[in-house]
Amino acid sequence: MVNYSELEDFCKDWQGMVCIFGAGKIGKGLAYDLAKAAGIRIDFYCDNYVEPETVIRDDVKVRELQYLYENKDAVKVFLAVGIRYRDAILSQLQANGVKDVFLIDSAVMAQVLESVDKADAKTKARYHALYDDKEYLAPRFKARTGYALDFERPRTFNAKLQWLKLHDHNPSYTVMVDKLAAKQYVADKIGEEYVIPLLGAWDWFDDIDFSRLPERFVLKCTHDSGSTVLIDDKGKLDYGRAKRKLDAALGINYFWMGREWPYKNAQKKIIAEPYMEEPENMTDYKFLCFNGKPKMIFTCTERFEPGGLKVTFFDLNWEKQNFERHYPASMKKIDKPENLELMIKLAEELSGGIPFVRVDFYEIQGQVYFGEMTFFPGGGMEEFNPEEWDETLGEWIELPRSLG
Repeated sequence: MVNYSELEDFCKDWQGMVCIFGAGKIGKGLAYDLAKAAGIRIDFYCDNYVEPETVIRDDVKVRELQYLYENKDAVKVFLAVGIRYRDAILSQLQANGVKDVFLIDSAVMAQVLESVDKADAKTKARYHALYDDKEYLAPRFKARTGYALDFERPRTFNAKLQWLKLHDHNPSYTVMVDKLAAKQYVADKIGEEYVIPLLGAWDWFDDIDFSRLPERFVLKCTHDSGSTVLIDDKGKLDYGRAKRKLDAALGINYFWMGREWPYKNAQKKIIAEPYMEEPENMTDYKFLCFNGKPKMIFTCTERFEPGGLKVTFFDLNWEKQNFERHYPASMKKIDKPENLELMIKLAEELSGGIPFVRVDFYEIQGQVYFGEMTFFPGGGMEEFNPEEWDETLGEWIELPRSLG
């Protein structure tokens, strides 16, 4: 865990220069903002691909790599790149004698802000641009969607989701997004037969007794998105890699990434579920529900095929729609699920009384299974094509006046 004191101490009393290595989204965004909040002056950027002399933020430019290497003893470096490239670039820096390196990514940001949340008012004020929800969301929203966020009179689907992040803090939402607690919640609402069975739950990876698990199963954290580990052969499981992924996820409060309030107080555990179907054969059926009424469906397909994930929208009659959201639609024919009417009915039962929620199901060998409930798909920051669909879906969200 990284706290704000460690960030500030990295450059405390330092008289030399400070560099951010990585002039992409992480480097020019949250890494720069974190450094600025911590009172650290950034002197220059370096990047393997961005041209030298390119201005990144506040007149701070990219310098030649050789400049960094020649001044390595007089420079501290914030390494701000995605996990995919981090190890290679860290090795590159070390090979060229750069020793003082501090890793920054969205996980570190979340850990720093979690520590700020427990600090005094003076510290919170210092980190205001990142700690305050409005200040944090506004620039990121504009960068992702291309238009300014109107907190007072939101009209679009994306903008109204941001409003709901700030104002609709129903405690039951935390239960709904918790992958463990949701099992009982859903079983009570629509029936246990629609819930994927639970094989076990643990506080940490080292607590798992793998001898009691079947040869094929799935591990995932209860409080976030993206920490799933698929095990199709227990004998070939890379335990070290799985442990690093899951224990790292347990150390992060997912709320700080996109300010999705339901996750802020979610319990952090690892759960195991049966391996229900080969991932390449599974189709997610995701129902967009507005004030308890499913009005649109989309599928997620082709995750493991060339070209990657395809997201395809349908109306309730399974007519393909003529818009996309961030991801391209599939060019393949997607068959209407056998249990479409049942899934619509179940989605309606689960979404009652909620301004907006996405309810997900799987259909496996003719049986419907609940997937998850999501209040802010894509963080409420994914562009529509054509753009007018952002307003069309936005009109379907009726914001609760009592919360304004």
